[in-house]
Amino acid sequence: MAEKKSKKSTPAATKKSASKASKNIEKKLELAAKEAIEAAEKAVKKARKAAKASTKDVRKKAKDVAHDLESVVKRSAPSTTSSLGQARDEAVAATKSAVAASKQAAANVAATKPAAAAKTATATAAKLVSATATKSATPKPPTLLELRAQAKAKGITGYSRMSRAILVERLKD
Repeated sequence: MAEKKSKKSTPAATKKSASKASKNIEKKLELAAKEAIEAAEKAVKKARKAAKASTKDVRKKAKDVAHDLESVVKRSAPSTTSSLGQARDEAVAATKSAVAASKQAAANVAATKPAAAAKTATATAAKLVSATATKSATPKPPTLLELRAQAKAKGITGYSRMSRAILVERLKD
């Protein structure tokens, strides 16, 4: 008789502990997802910063090339004004093409680096979430008391005499 009283009080206790466990698992998953998102955002910011720095470097190099071209043209041009104007026009055209090439290179760098960093960050985030999910989503198998509580909730009759394997089988249906 004492056993029957303890059986009636334990399903309510197991329901509470099961709901607490599921809430804890949900909280852990949410935290893992937030951490993964933050890691991805940091990686994207870092990639953008690197792209910005490389763009500045490319522009600086383009300016240096343009300056060098202009100085070479000035030194090599004869004293006549017509050839000097022609040399300047050629230097300006060369400078424009160098600037266009540097802008294209900067655009390629800006397009590839953030995408690669975002892809890496996304992969890392997915690994974090999946690792946390597998750790917390695969807890210990339910106890006999928990299975009986679930059977009672589903309205299965005769659950108190069933073995663990039979309860698992019946609860799947």
